[in-house]
Amino acid sequence: MKVLVQIICFFFAALFSAQQNKYEEWYFNTKDSLRIYVKESLSTSKDTVIVLHGGFGANHDYLLDATKGLEGRFHFVFYDQRGSLMSQPSAPEKYLTFDKNVGDIETLMTALNIKRAKFLCHSMGTLVGMEFLKQHPEMVKNMVLVGAITPVAKSADDVFTKRQTEQVKFLMERKEVKDLLQPYEKKQNLSPREATRKWKIQFAAVNSYQLNKSLQNFKGGMAYYNQRVANAMPKTVNWNYDYRDAMNKNGKITIINGEYDFMDFGSTTLFGKYKELSFH
Repeated sequence: MKVLVQIICFFFAALFSAQQNKYEEWYFNTKDSLRIYVKESLSTSKDTVIVLHGGFGANHDYLLDATKGLEGRFHFVFYDQRGSLMSQPSAPEKYLTFDKNVGDIETLMTALNIKRAKFLCHSMGTLVGMEFLKQHPEMVKNMVLVGAITPVAKSADDVFTKRQTEQVKFLMERKEVKDLLQPYEKKQNLSPREATRKWKIQFAAVNSYQLNKSLQNFKGGMAYYNQRVANAMPKTVNWNYDYRDAMNKNGKITIINGEYDFMDFGSTTLFGKYKELSFH
């Protein structure tokens, strides 16, 4: 028995070590003294890619799989944006502003001792990325926008459209979603485990078209998404913006949007007016 315990302990220690050896975890302080969590790949590549997660209020973890197999070619830097899971989620609302969030990228790059980087941005992180590009084009080599927010708007209604509301309804009312939710809808007084499962189904229904695949690979849960940040940060965004010229001048922007998403794809035709942009 003692030998078996030693073998098991050795196995888990080796597994944990192998996982940790791929990344270094550290923190930097923002200009207003918030502590921001960073997960940096230990690749020897000098080609740095800064990854901007969505939300607002999500965290970096769900994007780790998106970079698998590319660790040898790129030096990936993940981080949790202010107020997200590992970056002081209890921070007062006065710190949870869009401008401060964008400004943290420059502070991160200073901590990394780099002057230029590539960017991989997802969902609301694309808005953060486009604003940073507009403010600091000299610091951006190129940028990949996945599930991109529209690059031009006159108000929040241009981003969060009626069509988007209809698409969320469509995703939530799919037969496969209703079938998965049915046992929990009928039952009163759900157990904590059951309540969590129900939340995961509802969250995955909106964020993934391939529902079963998403649920199989679901990591974390409620703590990985901070609703406080999701509520606070949009209030501080200037929704009257136009990033098309900044994107056009950079000339190295790739947009990847799926066939099914809760963002309004009617607005993404605005991307196509700029021939220098790659649109997928």
